Amino acid sequence: MKWFLVGSLCLICSATLVRGDAAADLYNKGVAALQAEQYADAAQSFDSIITGYPLTPNIDDVRIRAGFSYLHAGKYPEAIDRLSKEAAASAKPAYRSTALYFTALAQFSEAQKNTDQTAAAKQFGDAAATLTTLINIGATPDNKGYLEQATYYRALAAYLKSDYAGAEKDLLLVIQQFPSSLTLPDYWLRLGSTYAVETNQAVSSKQSPGAITAIAQKALDAFDHVSRDPNALVQANDANMSKAEILFLVAQLDASSTDGYAKALDAFRLVKRKADMIPLQQQRLDQLKKQSQAQLQTSGASFANDASLLIEREENRLKDLQDTTSPDPIIQALIRMAECYVMMKQPDEARTILHRLIAHATLTADQQQEVDFQVLYSYVLGGQIDQANKALDAYLGKHSGDPQASSISYQIAAKLLDRKDYAGALDQANRSIKDFPNGKYVGDAISLKAQALNRLGRIQESDSVISDYLKANPTSPVANQMFLTKAQSEGSRSDFNAALADYKAVRDNASANKDLHAAADAGYIQTLNSMKQYDAVIAEAKNFQTQYPDSKAMPSVLLFNALALDQKHDPGAIAALQDVARKYPQDEASPFALFFVVNIYERANNVPGMIQASADLGKAFPTAYNFLVQAADAVSTVLIKQKKFTDAIALYQPLVNAPKADVAAAANNKIGSVWLAAAKSMGYYQSMQQPTRDDAEKKLSSGEQAYLMTLKNSPDQIGAVGDAFEGLVNAAKQRRSWGLLKDPDLEGYFTKIGADLTSPDMQARLEMAKAGLVFVMKDGAKQYPAALDRYRKVISSNPSLRLTRQETDQYGELLLTAKDYATAEKIYNDLLSSADPGDQVTLADANYGLGATALGQNDLAKAKSYFVKVGPWNPHIADASYGIALADEQGQGAELDEAQKLYAALMQNSQAGVALQAKAMLGYGRVLEKTGHCIVPTTPGTTEFGIHYYQQPNLLFGPAAPEASAEGLYYAGQALDKAGHKPDARKSYDDLIKTYSATAPDWAAKAQTAEATLGQ
Repeated sequence: MKWFLVGSLCLICSATLVRGDAAADLYNKGVAALQAEQYADAAQSFDSIITGYPLTPNIDDVRIRAGFSYLHAGKYPEAIDRLSKEAAASAKPAYRSTALYFTALAQFSEAQKNTDQTAAAKQFGDAAATLTTLINIGATPDNKGYLEQATYYRALAAYLKSDYAGAEKDLLLVIQQFPSSLTLPDYWLRLGSTYAVETNQAVSSKQSPGAITAIAQKALDAFDHVSRDPNALVQANDANMSKAEILFLVAQLDASSTDGYAKALDAFRLVKRKADMIPLQQQRLDQLKKQSQAQLQTSGASFANDASLLIEREENRLKDLQDTTSPDPIIQALIRMAECYVMMKQPDEARTILHRLIAHATLTADQQQEVDFQVLYSYVLGGQIDQANKALDAYLGKHSGDPQASSISYQIAAKLLDRKDYAGALDQANRSIKDFPNGKYVGDAISLKAQALNRLGRIQESDSVISDYLKANPTSPVANQMFLTKAQSEGSRSDFNAALADYKAVRDNASANKDLHAAADAGYIQTLNSMKQYDAVIAEAKNFQTQYPDSKAMPSVLLFNALALDQKHDPGAIAALQDVARKYPQDEASPFALFFVVNIYERANNVPGMIQASADLGKAFPTAYNFLVQAADAVSTVLIKQKKFTDAIALYQPLVNAPKADVAAAANNKIGSVWLAAAKSMGYYQSMQQPTRDDAEKKLSSGEQAYLMTLKNSPDQIGAVGDAFEGLVNAAKQRRSWGLLKDPDLEGYFTKIGADLTSPDMQARLEMAKAGLVFVMKDGAKQYPAALDRYRKVISSNPSLRLTRQETDQYGELLLTAKDYATAEKIYNDLLSSADPGDQVTLADANYGLGATALGQNDLAKAKSYFVKVGPWNPHIADASYGIALADEQGQGAELDEAQKLYAALMQNSQAGVALQAKAMLGYGRVLEKTGHCIVPTTPGTTEFGIHYYQQPNLLFGPAAPEASAEGLYYAGQALDKAGHKPDARKSYDDLIKTYSATAPDWAAKAQTAEATLGQ
């Protein structure tokens, strides 16, 4: 590395001494060698003067030149020695600053060469001390040219000895003092690098995400200064790469979103190839040289020296670009881009980049290994198991010397478990165990396998894996982790006493490390909470804070403590929840804590408190969309009851602009539903005056536009699309109730309102929406066959179209009516497999559809297995309950009792509808008959006997439920005949035939046949 003097004295360009004596000859010879960059020869000549002619008049100048020569010859101790007299406090001021500067550079260079880190740190400290002496002299005519570089190299010395606080201080100082410096980009780049190192240290030391992000932002801001500087080129490219790396690191802090990886991806795209940078750098260098020549005459030596230093640096950068052996940043950028796509769950995009790198780039061994690993990982995340296994085989063959080979499947399994891809994690854990049954990570892989099985609900298998391992390896280092997993399994199946015991065993086990102790104690507290032992929760949480003040589980423990306080009606619960959010703003427990404050106020019917708590949640956690939506739903429900529709809409408005498409689309639909509620609240259209009618229609139109915005802007958000079409149907029904539309007008309404939905998918959905209008039209059931035909045509023309929940529901009902059970089963299975695990509504609809399909085929046991998964809030719950009762009716004992209870509840449920109520009465009657109480009541003097309930549908509902009424009369006739009451049986058959021959012909035919046998 060459050092150039910045200041009033230029050693290379100084005039030579032309005196005719030996000292002068040596001096002239030394200067000539110096100008020729023959530093060893120059040093020898100047040394000869120092030793042979120590009293020569220009001895100060000679010592400076000798030190300078040794510095550039790489002989740093000699340079320091020759400069020592001129650097001393007693030296002449005209020379001392120069000597101090070169001494510091020699000390700095010596430290850079030293491989002993401790010794090097001391030498960097010596250089910093020398530079401090120089800086403390202050700005004088002799040293003002040194101050900028002295401050920068002091920062560099601090950086290289890992004193990042010191480096930051000096870098900010030099940036502040020399804002017009030509080398300002270098200072900002180094400052950004300092913050980048500190960011990595924060990650390694497991600081909070908030602390890490704060440091990372300082790095990003510094790198932005470089990227925007017109004097930066190579530095700007370096800054873009560094900025992208920081964004990539920060993205890993938020496992719930891929937005961070998208930002990193955009940053990596800004990195240029070396080949593209060379002509740009050459052009910049030529421009700098031209500017230097043009301003040399007017600006003097100071500018020349500044320009010389800058030109030298830019020349070195050009040489680095031209060096084919040095790495090209674009390769690492492309590898990182592939990683971003992998983390964004776009494995195909990742492999496109990786395969191009393999085919066209010259990769280092490390880069090749990383590329091969990312190819493998992309197959894993894409669920392409066969390709993943082949890629792993290839990786293990190609990189057999990789000391971490045995950990690859385990690492991938761990990553997939973190991403909640439990099936993928299980597959990779099994692969790790198979490939390396005696490997270093086999215990960890088995532990992961148990955790994945547990999360997949395969509890018995998880317990078996743990039990087998612990039996064979009772002293394994992972035994405690196994017990934790076992405790989690026990807790998930509500075996709380067993979970409590296992958590306690790990917590109190001296062989477990402190992190496991803390995790076990946190699980212990959570289990106490599940057992509703709230006093114990509060006591244990207090002890946890003392024992594990730095535990990652602390936010969760404090949350359980606050929830326990709430259960005890302690008014301090709200403050405790708010404290969790304030102390741990980056923990996932914190937004839930503030959301729960909304819940507390809701239970207390404290509307102002709810509104304020919801606002606090939005301010503190503007991206906690799941909780923001729930809070908005809770508050808007209250506001809508108070007819404060504008305020309710305002809750959702910020969410419309959320970067998450699903959140934005759902918010649009919520706004649509509020506008629709506002329109409904205005009452009967016919009783409104014209201005009120205009306002009502305006509100309704606003709702329609909100739904249409979802369809236009978020066509890939399937759930929201289904809800939007459902909203438009509700809007159409509202127009019909106001008399603005009639049934024949409904299809035209959808044609008009959907005129801008021109994409093929949306046109297909619009056609299905029109077909589905049969479900809202009077006597629409008569048009079911035509509607089914329209559905089939749309789906045949769009085989890859994924149906919404509502489309599946309607199409499925049409298929079941037509008894096309095979197609019905397929579409409901498609809905089930594509549903998000957390989408209970869609899961319930899919399970109901599969249950109804099985019921239609009289597979009652299979139907029940699906119906029991339908939640009590589901609109089909009554039908599902009936299916469960039918299945239980086939059993004995407790099952029969359960059937009777379900039928009884359905009979009295007016929301179930007369048809289902009537069928439930028949079922109740069948249960009584099966238990021997068809004619004789269960209790004397009551109507608890089968025939009574067989006759009830006809008596209560008659023609409103013709099938059930006819069926009941037939059952009554059968029972009376069997009991020997043939006249009563005949009357029952006659009533059936007379009343229901037209509306229930099948039962009428059965009655005629049965009646014919009565006389025999």
